[in-house]
Amino acid sequence: MNDDLQELRKHFEKESGLNRRDFLKTAGVIGAGAALSATGLGSLTGCGYDSDWKPVSFPKVVLHNFRLFDGIGNKLQEGLILLIEGDSIKAIEKSGDLAQFKEYKIIDLKGATLLPGLIDNHVHITVPFMYSVNLNFMRQINQQIVSNFRYCVMKGVTTVRDVGAIPGKLLKFRKLCDENEIPGPRVISSLSPIAARKGDKLGAPEKAPYFTNPVILWLVGGNYAERPETVEEIRECCERMIGLGAQWMKTLYQEHSYSYNPRPLPNHSDEGYRLILQIGKDHGLKSALHQPFLNGFRKGVQLGFHTLEHIPLDGIIPDGEIEKFMKKGMAIMPTIMAFGDDLIQDKLLELVEMKGKEFLVPEAIKQMSKRMKDLLDQSKKKLTAEERKEVQFDHQFGIEMFPHAIQNLQKLHRMGATVGMGTDIGGTPTGFFGRFVDELRHYVSAGISNFEALRIATAVNAKIIDMQDKIGTVEKGKFADLIAVTGDPLKDINALDSIAMVMKGGIFMNSEGIDLG
Repeated sequence: MNDDLQELRKHFEKESGLNRRDFLKTAGVIGAGAALSATGLGSLTGCGYDSDWKPVSFPKVVLHNFRLFDGIGNKLQEGLILLIEGDSIKAIEKSGDLAQFKEYKIIDLKGATLLPGLIDNHVHITVPFMYSVNLNFMRQINQQIVSNFRYCVMKGVTTVRDVGAIPGKLLKFRKLCDENEIPGPRVISSLSPIAARKGDKLGAPEKAPYFTNPVILWLVGGNYAERPETVEEIRECCERMIGLGAQWMKTLYQEHSYSYNPRPLPNHSDEGYRLILQIGKDHGLKSALHQPFLNGFRKGVQLGFHTLEHIPLDGIIPDGEIEKFMKKGMAIMPTIMAFGDDLIQDKLLELVEMKGKEFLVPEAIKQMSKRMKDLLDQSKKKLTAEERKEVQFDHQFGIEMFPHAIQNLQKLHRMGATVGMGTDIGGTPTGFFGRFVDELRHYVSAGISNFEALRIATAVNAKIIDMQDKIGTVEKGKFADLIAVTGDPLKDINALDSIAMVMKGGIFMNSEGIDLG
């Protein structure tokens, strides 16, 4: 037995309780030691929890000396105090004699701006930023997922909607997060999206591995994307995700790859898409559709999906399609950052090489650096038609199509469509957690006011995921999901880079900029 397999055996024995003989039997079921080492055994390694982080909470809290953006009005309110009991906001009152609050922990925010916790409506929080599976991948995957959770909440995002995850990983780490074993946001998830397949040919996301061996699926925690081929298989996959606890349905419509000479990709039939919508409806769940091109936008509107994910890159959405979209009460998560990153690949590469160890594990730094260098090299040479067909994402195509994304965002907003905010963090090689403010910057650069962008990132996003009665604004009775920044984000959106405090459900996730005594 080689050294790698020997180490895998030790991990397996420790976590599963199987002895060496049973391990070898299981390895035989998979096929061979090499096959076993490629299955993602990181789920069996130590989780790499941040032992330095501890949740801080008090039964009753008074926050004072702050300016308030409540997510409703276009101004900062002053002269207020906020009373928090347990996980909720008890009251918002005019400031006065604090001595009356003898049972409360009194916390001075030192003039910071207090806002509702930010909401990211399109993430992939279990993606490890490692696409080649090796022993380092297996050792480090859980540590990277913990880092994803951590950097998400530490940068002010207190709720996410995850629209594509490895089910076992998502459920495991969400539970740890909910129990405050690790820092992280509230997670609403679709678990595995219901992606298409035609024989061996996979639809979007085409590069996501697809496993059928039950032992491998157990080890990995499930498939990142389910791949039903028939209507009955679609039904089975939907019901299985719902049985595991999916809170949304997610599927994809993409006719071809991102390229000037694209590869065709398989999709479900209209019957299949309608079945996904109906099963979701039967279980009280809404459905999201991935659609990065105009034909996908039309398909999503025609079928009546609740949210469309991404924004068309290949042209401007016709007025009539937007009017139909609005009439059906749909919302869209443009994920501008996912496409805009093509314009700053060199800066992102520098970020990874200089500061990557702050948010990526060593193997992720190695793999992401190589991936970004390959993209930059791709843009320096002229690809042949056949070469363009083979690449997963044509870097030059992304750069030249990006203006369409901005124009479509502007048009949708101008016509009054419901535009939400999601980053696709985790869904692209450069979508690192902690970068939510970059999406806000894109909106502001597109001409959307700071107030409107902040409203979208809080109150509007909360309504899209049907949580407007719990989060999204600072009001009595809602969860105490709050962030404090040292500047005025209504004047300068970059103020959100300076996080002084993050609270989720009355618990301090990050208190670097305040004194908790």
